[in-house]
Amino acid sequence: MKKYIALMMLAGGIFLLSQSFTPNRLSNAPFPDEVNKVLVASCYNCHTTDAKNKDSREALDFEKWDDYRVTKKISLLGKICELVEEDKMPPAKYLEFNPDKKLSDTQKQLICEWTKKETSSLMGVD
Repeated sequence: MKKYIALMMLAGGIFLLSQSFTPNRLSNAPFPDEVNKVLVASCYNCHTTDAKNKDSREALDFEKWDDYRVTKKISLLGKICELVEEDKMPPAKYLEFNPDKKLSDTQKQLICEWTKKETSSLMGVD
């Protein structure tokens, strides 16, 4: 009986872990696929509705992106690029325990190009 319970707990743990690492958590996200992949991999752990860190979640919740007003989106887009370029996001403290979440220079460039393009689009500038 103890072996059965232990086996069931192990199976449940593996299931829970696999759910938390699912790369397409927001497959219907309003972002380009390549950008979404980077956001899912390095940002969603802190910046989605189910994130544990309340401050991060309140600062930016990608799951609520469509609910934000245009002015808030423009402000957030500028901040996203700024913090990514300055290596402030993901934060160093988070990267200590999650070094695989560190953004490469190519990923930073991708994010910043997207934020600038999206800002122009939201402002009606071509």
